[in-house]
Amino acid sequence: MTGSFVLTGRAASAPPEPANRILPPLVGDLLEGRTVIIDPGHGGYDPGALGRRTQEAAINLAIGLQLRKWFQMAGARVLMTWSKPSEIPPNKKYRVQDRLTWINQQNGDVLIDIHCNSGSTVWRNPQTFYWDGAASYHLASDVQEELRYFTKSRRGVKRINQYVLRHARMPAINVEVGYVTNPVEEKLLTTPQYQKELTWAIFIGTERWLVKGRWPAELLEAPPPVDLLKR
Repeated sequence: MTGSFVLTGRAASAPPEPANRILPPLVGDLLEGRTVIIDPGHGGYDPGALGRRTQEAAINLAIGLQLRKWFQMAGARVLMTWSKPSEIPPNKKYRVQDRLTWINQQNGDVLIDIHCNSGSTVWRNPQTFYWDGAASYHLASDVQEELRYFTKSRRGVKRINQYVLRHARMPAINVEVGYVTNPVEEKLLTTPQYQKELTWAIFIGTERWLVKGRWPAELLEAPPPVDLLKR
């Protein structure tokens, strides 16, 4: 599989270093002018899928908050449909239609919907979904390629008829970050260190897709310079 790359520029604060890998430094203005919308699924009265130790909504929010940090460090404007539990009353189930109406009013460049999967206790690994359109498909493909590299998974991109993806007025993907019904993966998904590495993969895939639009055709068709390749 071809390795991804990050273009480096002016100095920026280095992100935390995971125990097993050293992440490359981020560029403070690489995504300047871009708006990324992050939607942690569920919340409030609707906890989503249930694991042995936690609820999907709590994981979705934690993942979304960490993902926001990476994009902000790269200069992007980041909006979230909710960023703390108190924003959705525990006695109220959020309305997907209302959330989508707000999303479509923000003039975003990309929408990343965060969810956890559920199923057999042996199923695991993240997977990226899209509904329609070349832009969403290629965005999902770039993100899933990074997630496959990170998890050594064989899961590929899939098309899904999801309300938010179907009606979003921007390239949109749903990242199912893992199986909350798998006890081992559930524990990983609640671990801050794992969350940092997982969201780094999502960030790199999205960044790669966003930056492609700024490159001339001759650069896209040629291998990137060796000094720009970083993992």
